[in-house]
Parts: sequence; C-alpha cells; structure tokens
Amino acid sequence: MKISYNWLQLYFKKKLPMPEKVAEILEMHSFEVEGIEKKGKDFVFDISVLPNRAHDCLSHLGIAKEIGVITGLKIRNPKSEIRNKFKIKNSKLKIEIQEPELCKRYIGRIIEGVKVGPSPKWLKEKLEAIGQKTINNIVDAANFAMFEIGQPLHAFDLDKIEGAKIKNQNAKCKIIVRKAKKGEKITTLDNQEIDLDENILVIADKKSSLAIAGIKGGKKAEIDKNTRNIILEAANFEQTNIRLMSRKIGLRTDSSLRFENEITPELAEGAMERVTEIILQSAKGKAGANIDFYPKKPNSYKIGLHPKDVSKLLGIEISEKGVVDILSRLGFKIKEINPIKNVLKLAKSLIGKPYKYGASVTFDAPESFDCSSFVSYVFAHSGIQIPRMSIDQYFFGKPVDMKDIKPGDVIFSNSKNGKIHYESKDFMKGLKVKDGVDHCGIYLGSGKIIHATRKKGKIMIEDLKKSEQFKHIVGVRRMSGEKDDLLLVEVPPERLDVRIKEDLIEEAARIYDYEKIPAKLPEETIIPPRRNDNVFYAEMIRNILAGDGFSEVYNYSFGEKGDIELANPLAKDKKFLRTNLMDGLNANIRNNTPHFKNIKIFEIGKIFYNDVETASLAGAISSVDFFAVKGVIETLLEKLGISDYYFADAKDKVADIRVGNTSIGVIDHNAFEINFEMLVKLAEEEAEYRPISKFPAVKRDIALFVPFEVKIDEVQDVIENTAGELLADTDLFDIFENSERKSLAFHLIFQSRNKTLEEKEINRLMDKIFKALEANPEWEVRK
Repeated sequence: MKISYNWLQLYFKKKLPMPEKVAEILEMHSFEVEGIEKKGKDFVFDISVLPNRAHDCLSHLGIAKEIGVITGLKIRNPKSEIRNKFKIKNSKLKIEIQEPELCKRYIGRIIEGVKVGPSPKWLKEKLEAIGQKTINNIVDAANFAMFEIGQPLHAFDLDKIEGAKIKNQNAKCKIIVRKAKKGEKITTLDNQEIDLDENILVIADKKSSLAIAGIKGGKKAEIDKNTRNIILEAANFEQTNIRLMSRKIGLRTDSSLRFENEITPELAEGAMERVTEIILQSAKGKAGANIDFYPKKPNSYKIGLHPKDVSKLLGIEISEKGVVDILSRLGFKIKEINPIKNVLKLAKSLIGKPYKYGASVTFDAPESFDCSSFVSYVFAHSGIQIPRMSIDQYFFGKPVDMKDIKPGDVIFSNSKNGKIHYESKDFMKGLKVKDGVDHCGIYLGSGKIIHATRKKGKIMIEDLKKSEQFKHIVGVRRMSGEKDDLLLVEVPPERLDVRIKEDLIEEAARIYDYEKIPAKLPEETIIPPRRNDNVFYAEMIRNILAGDGFSEVYNYSFGEKGDIELANPLAKDKKFLRTNLMDGLNANIRNNTPHFKNIKIFEIGKIFYNDVETASLAGAISSVDFFAVKGVIETLLEKLGISDYYFADAKDKVADIRVGNTSIGVIDHNAFEINFEMLVKLAEEEAEYRPISKFPAVKRDIALFVPFEVKIDEVQDVIENTAGELLADTDLFDIFENSERKSLAFHLIFQSRNKTLEEKEINRLMDKIFKALEANPEWEVRK
C-alpha cells in the first residue's frame, strides 16, 4: 500500500522521524517496507500490509497508530464536528436490505445543494502523492476518507435514482441491497459492461442496479458537474462473498481489497462523518441524518491474560506494568479481575434476561440467552474462552466429582425434553457421552444454580435439588483452575486478528522489540521426536526410484473389482476399494503409451485385500522387460540395506520376491508390487550400527545342496556360529531347485577390526565351515 509521509504527519503535533527512520521502525516492529520514493516535497512508502493486519492497517490512520505506539509520539485522531448538526430534519432516504447476511451494515445520508467542482489543493496533493487520479470534490472526498480510515465509501447522484424528487417533500428515495437478477447488466464508472447473475450483490433503486456492492459504482448514478444532491454510502459487506464476486467478474478495486480482507462494521459511522465534513467544506450543501441499518452489532471481544503467560511463552520477564502499558498504547482496554468471582458476579447481574433458543453470544447477548450461550458469555467476559455449545463445554472442562463441586463450576444435565446431544460437535469430534447433554448452568454454592431456563423463559436462580431441568445430572466440569487474578483485555473492534492470548503476547513482544529478546535454549530438557519410519523409508524409496528414472503417480483408491464394495460409489468403474496398485499402474501405462515413450512410474499407497488395509509399493515400465524390473528391485533392496533377497518360482516372466523364507512381493512381466510395511520392517532390522573397520574385507562364496524342507536360517546359523567374529556378513544371493533338492549360495564377507586378514586365515575358516556343513549327512557342499 502507498503511504504518504506528509499525510502521516497530519496525525502528529510533533515532527515525525526522517522517512528512512520511519521505514526502519515499521520494519522492525510491524511491516515490510518495500521502498521509499520522493515525490516533490513528500516521500511515499510502499508498505506490504499482510492479510492479518489488513483489518486495521490498510489506511494512513492505521499506519500512524502503529508509528505512535512504537515511537511514543501522541497521535491525534481526525474528529468530525458535524455530528448532530443537520440542516435537513427529515431524511428522504429509505434503505431496504434484502441480504442481511451479506450486508452487515449500511449507512446512507443525503446531502442537498452541493456544488461539484475541482478538489481543494490539499486534497489533490494527498491523493496524487499515493498515485490516485483526482475526479472532483465529491469523489475525491470519498477516496480520501477511505485511504485515511480504511472504510470504502461511495456517492450517488440522488436525482438520477428512480423515484427521487427533491422538490417533493414527501418523496422517498429508496436504496435496495439485493442479489442481481438473471440477465441483468451494469455499466461501471469506467465504462465496462458487466454481465450479472443471481450470485452478485448489487446496490439498486426500484428499477435497476446502481453499483456492484463493495466493488465498483455504476454509470447510472455517477457524480458529474450537474450533480446537486447526493447520497453517501458507508457499508460493510461479507468478506468471502466480495472475494468470490470480484473473481467472478474479474474486477478488483481498492474497495474490494479492503472488504475481502474483512473490516469491522464499526468503521462505517466514523468514515461517514469524516467524508461528510470534507464535502461540506469543499462543496457546501446541507446534510441529512444518517439512516443506519445495523441489525447485529457484535459484542466486544475479551481475552484473559496472566503476566506469567507472557514470560512463559517469550522466555523473558516483562513486568505486568510493561505489558499493560504496551497493550493500552495499542488501544486495548484492560482491567484486573478474579475470573471466578467475576463469573459469579456477572451471572447474577443477568438475572431476568429472556431465554431465546439459539441466541448468539456475539450478537444477542447480553439481551437474550439460551443455556449454553449464557455460560459461554459469562466465562468469555471473565477472560476464559470456552466453546459455545453445551455438549462441547462438557468435553472442554475438567471433570469434577459432585462432592468436590465449587462455585463457578458448570453442571450439565439431560432434561429429557430438549435437543439432546451425545457427541461433540465442534470442540473434539468423536468424543461421546452415553447419557447425552442438553442443558447446563453455573453452580453458585449453597446448593444454588443459575441458568437460562426455557421452561421459565428467563435467567434465574434455583435450588439445584428442586430444579426440574437438573433432575438427571450428567456431570460437573471446572472451566478454569486459575486462582490468581488475571488481566481482562477488551480487543478494539478493528483488531479482528487478535482472538487468543498468544495474539496478545505477540503484540507485546513486537512492540517491546524482538531484538531485545535474547536467543537461548529452553531450560526444560528437549526430547527429540521419534522418527516415523514409514515416512522416512517412503522418502528414501522415492529418491531411489526417482534416481532410476521413475515418476511417482497417485491413483484412485477405488476400482472396478475388489473385496470391499462402496455403498455410494463415485462412478461405475469405482465401486470397490482396490486390492493392489499394479492394476492402476498398468492402466496408466496403457493410457499414456500413445503419447510418451519409456514410461517408468511407481506408487506408494493403501490397498484393501481380504478386508485388511495395508500399505503397498508398486512400479511399472512401458517395455515388457522382466529382467529390467528385476534389476530395479535388486537396486532398491540393496540401497535399503536388504541383501539376503532372491527371486523364487521364476516362470513365464513371473517371480516371487523373497527375503529369507518370507515372500514380500511379486514381479509380473513389466510390473512389481511389494508389501511396503514388510519392506520397512526389513530395512529397520538391517540398519544396525557397527564401527567402520579401517582394514580391508575379503569376499568368498559358498554353495551347497540341502533337502527342500531345510530353512535358509538353519544353514546361516551353522555358517555364522562356525566362522565367529571374523565373519562380518552373510548374504544369500542365489537359490534354485531340481527334482531332488535345492541349492543355496551365499556371499561370505570376512573382516577384522584389528588387522588385515591373511589368505591362510581365510582358508582355515572356509575349511572349518565346509566341515561343519557336511557334518549333516544330507547336506552337500558344492566344490
């Protein structure tokens, strides 16, 4: 955002630091300053305001407040002096909001008898400094107020609006906020014709659209040199809808940028007063009163903060006085309270307030409540944030036995006639309570409970044992174990980014200065996280296969056949959970062979075979080359440290992949599939630490015939027990069978940690191994 140095100076009596120093201050505490440009006698900053601060700092006043807090310079807010000094007693304006969820607030005001012309010099200079084109004294006033305060505004020519007749004192000009009609079009101020549909929110008169809400004004009610009477608009539109509309029509403006990042509805009134003041000064005229549609004014947001939380999170001691000073300078209101005492006091102050099912903590309180909104509101305004719904409050609090109950604890019941919940809705989905919860209240002590009761239609105190709604108590929960006083911090309405105590601590830290926080290791012992072997080896396998020219693919977990059928399949060819990965890879090969040569792909994913879910690894190549696939597997297993593998039952380009006596996968022509979980387990077993010997290793091979029923482990045990410590490793590298018996072939690796082995030592060991193997009359060493 472009920010003028001279414009910022308007908000301070004392001289600001030099522009370079201002930029340094902002960069160290608030925002990145991407550049400073000299424009005549002014300097313009290019400040990167991120979305978390767009609520309050996409304006000169927002940036000025930041500078004031950081430097300690006292800021003066622009205040209008026209409030309640209206020359039009009865407004001719009527406002109809058909989409209140999309238009949270709408303020309209008529000004009669304006004289449209060039803007005064000071106004032109301010706008031109930040790259804005000046239009006239009405439009420029609205733009100035937006760039000053952050609230978009718009002005309509009253006499161009359908049904508006100023000379008729009884005439009413009607502004309608509605969805566009199918096939409706609008020509914008920059002469673009835009097709509208039922998803676009517009500002309209009785006949047609006047503007695209929150984005761009229309040509129909444009301010021109003949304009004499105007309607000013200061509104607040729902942020997500503005973003969707802006993308849909391909139009993004300074106005839509602010709305899509969300701004508080509270800005609208101050902006209306400011723009009115400027217009009356530069264009004269008579102002009417505000017509203000604001059905849901949100309650102030409050957060509990204990000074010890600050030091615990930051690792340094900032005094309570220091924290209070920083937050107060930032506009937060603070008072010290005892949370539980405040809960009890506030709860009693609301006795008699009416019951309203589904009452909102934000908008309906403190005028009406249901049982859980009453509990949530009282705790929130005592610095303790808890969930909104009774079932979530039940799971949020700490369980307390009925005999240990204290004032301030919350009692939950199943009244048997409300909307009973058995499972957490928002707090922690999946948690269940067998008896169900539909009501709650706050225990006051001495057997009394205060609650918002639907039976009596109000908040009241009852004897717990006599209350009909607490005959079936499900449990008691303690919402806070905090005994000490804490700081109850009221968040300014424009600071929509501050919602938890960690946000407050971050605010304190950045103003205190991150550079003052020393770098040091935590005092508590750091326990390194345990390695996730599945993730570790999956990444290793990806790298190995990628190095061999493979590309990873992700296929659907569904297929045409399988063991588990879906109740609601996505498509006819996706009715079952897949039983293997190879079918999907082969389909990929078939579909892509006409377009690509030498396809090599792999996938790591879940399969569902015999109703069991397991992880699998599969690969495929476009050329039907059994030996190429066999080579890929050999490379993969060896790089994973698995050496005692072999390929059994090889026939017609199909083979079983085995390690020892265990089958871990299969080669089928041009593809392979391996049990990923078994692969990880084998890789873990082979990954053992041994000191690296500085002396050379010697490799010898040995092969022998054994009966079919002899296990490979039996042969390895004889070899290793006979050779002793000098045998570093034994790897099976070949196996074949004839009609009578099978042949096993092993690599033997000899190595000493203390010396270089001599030929005669190796020969003695080999002779010893031969004799040990042939001690079994059914085993024959091949020589």
